[in-house]
Amino acid sequence: MGRIVQKFGGTSVGSVEKIKNVADRVLEEVNRGNEVVVVVSAMGKTTDKLVEMAREISPFPNKREMDMLLTTGEQITISLLSMELNERGFETISLTGWQAGVHTESVHGNARITDIDTDRIETALSLGKIVVVAGFQGISGPEITTLGRGGSDTTAVALAAALNAEKCDIYTDVTGVYTTDPRYVEGARKLNSVSYDEMLELANLGAGVLHPRAVEFAKNYQMPLEVRSSMDRVSGTIIEEEVSMEQNLIVRGIAFEDSITRISIFGLKKGISSIFTALAESHVNVDIIIQSMTAEHETSLSFSVKTGDVKEALEVLNSHKESIQYETIETESNLAKVSIVGSGMVSNPGVAAEMFEVLSQKGISIKMVSTSEIKVSTVVAQDKMLEAVGALHEAFNLSDAFAIEQK
Repeated sequence: MGRIVQKFGGTSVGSVEKIKNVADRVLEEVNRGNEVVVVVSAMGKTTDKLVEMAREISPFPNKREMDMLLTTGEQITISLLSMELNERGFETISLTGWQAGVHTESVHGNARITDIDTDRIETALSLGKIVVVAGFQGISGPEITTLGRGGSDTTAVALAAALNAEKCDIYTDVTGVYTTDPRYVEGARKLNSVSYDEMLELANLGAGVLHPRAVEFAKNYQMPLEVRSSMDRVSGTIIEEEVSMEQNLIVRGIAFEDSITRISIFGLKKGISSIFTALAESHVNVDIIIQSMTAEHETSLSFSVKTGDVKEALEVLNSHKESIQYETIETESNLAKVSIVGSGMVSNPGVAAEMFEVLSQKGISIKMVSTSEIKVSTVVAQDKMLEAVGALHEAFNLSDAFAIEQK
């Protein structure tokens, strides 16, 4: 007997009919003799609808109350799935995040898991029950918290690690991890395997198939992950430490993300550390950072943030103007980030140069650049994003990934 954690996203549980299909997938593992813990998201667009209702009341609703509101979505799903499994003659128990022992830091809207008390789940499993857990949520002291959008992935992998599961399967509406989003690039191909590091970069850079924190947990605990379809009985993409396939692919994936804004600060009189300390204390995530100095030794600084965080970022900067000591701030919105990722880039110089050349030939201006050993990110105009992705996908021969996988 093994122990499996399965996670089903919102599209996989979007209707009662789809929940019945999820029950089929759960029982396939049960009938193989496995102990099964199932983590689910809210049904379909439930979370989006709840957010819309909240914003009809306030454009910036209280974060604590938003957590109270949004966690109701997953509670609907766990109840319905548990009922369906009960109707089929199997003992189950549905648990909210806090009932499942998921403890987090005291941050509303984007909390990190700090600990998981697995006693209640272990007891249920020992009694032969299927455990159905609400993803995306936890508790800090007496307060309900949420893990940020996509946080159900994190719940699943963290539970798999805490329960010493054999593996964690992430079921979604696609058959695996693709070279880029197949909804926008016709030639996108599924990869058989991706390394933890590559997947972490892709997730952080906008690939929506897995939440970055979920990949972090998987890497830290060496938890085997498989991203697979909830509808099609086909193999998915294995996330592992070392990739055994597609060694000929220098670039293995292209991620992209819209709604990016560049914030530029001019005439800085002091060091920049206080800027990012203040932003971090307000939980504003900063991405690409560029610093420059004029001949007159005047410093300017640019960095990118999600457009939804601009208002809060500017409020933080304005409130700290006296201590930071700067002259002016400018913003540029309607930007997007396009990134190439691949562990093969470490030993193949010139990849960044090729990326810049491809974008230049298409007349796409690069506004910001960030690099690491296995990725190059560029900020471009949002209306040029998909053109950039398509051109890079073709230039790095990613449409041939399927053929390479079969060698």
